[in-house]
Amino acid sequence: MKPLHEMSGVEKAAALMVALGPAVASEIIRHLDDETVRKISGEIAKIQKLTAEDKEDLIGEFMVEIRKHRGASFGGENVARELLVSAFGEEKSRDIFNRLSKQDLEKGFEFLTDVDSEVLVSFLQDEHPQTIAVTMAHVLPKKAAEVLKGLDSPVAKEVARRMARMDKTSPEAVVEIARVLRRKYDKYKTGPGMETTGGVDTLVTILNHMSGDQEKSLMDYFDVQMPDVAREIRDKIFTFEHVANLENREMRILIDEISDDAVISRALKGAGDEIRVKFFRNMSRNRATDILGDMDAMGPVRISEIQAARDIIVGVMKTLNDQGTITIRKEKEEFVE
Repeated sequence: MKPLHEMSGVEKAAALMVALGPAVASEIIRHLDDETVRKISGEIAKIQKLTAEDKEDLIGEFMVEIRKHRGASFGGENVARELLVSAFGEEKSRDIFNRLSKQDLEKGFEFLTDVDSEVLVSFLQDEHPQTIAVTMAHVLPKKAAEVLKGLDSPVAKEVARRMARMDKTSPEAVVEIARVLRRKYDKYKTGPGMETTGGVDTLVTILNHMSGDQEKSLMDYFDVQMPDVAREIRDKIFTFEHVANLENREMRILIDEISDDAVISRALKGAGDEIRVKFFRNMSRNRATDILGDMDAMGPVRISEIQAARDIIVGVMKTLNDQGTITIRKEKEEFVE
């Protein structure tokens, strides 16, 4: 990445979008006009990666600008704080603001809200029982029960015992646990060195939040101006979650093309109920029973193994889509069969 003082305003905006992450960037970019979206998207596509130092420099300058215009800004530091927590977790927020409010004790565990219970089991199983107990006290009761059920019996019993005896835990200890877990979770997503992946990955996620017309307009622009980027985006735009949008007829075709049931078993670990039902309702009862048995028998599975299995299925989906056998849809549609 260029030094900040050499970057144009558009380049800084694009880098900040990548630093904040796709979820936050999508919320911001949807409020911009088409020309601005095209300019920023073009710069995002050029970014290969952002290191932790790059991100800190960007966010530091952002905070300076927020403070300069505090009186005229819409939300000021509160808005900035929410963006930082969403993008970086409590640790980065604390480094910048150098303090945490009581509210942050709960918010420190918010990143676990959307993590599937089985993935969370895999994520927590090697942690100390006290760490797991504190974490379970800060997630929804239903998810805590599912996690306890998924842990090995001796560990689950010890965690339950500690939860039953837990009275008050110092805020500092709770914050530290949230910070460590968040850092561990970030490493799962960004890999060694805590680097943010290239801008194309961010663009793909942003496209998934756009309407069909907006997506087509932007892709038409890339086809003309940056054809290599357009091809890379199209290679990544399909995800495992898109199976939920297939017709049942198309789903049966996909399942028949996947010859290895072990791939399906691993791919469905940690998947939501909608996707599981989509698979099971479109295969024979015997095959569904076998796959469910395999999933129970394999126990906790590494996230990398789950993703590898899902990548195989996405590859089959892309092939069938290119052949015109199925149509991968971005939005779910209603069908009558």
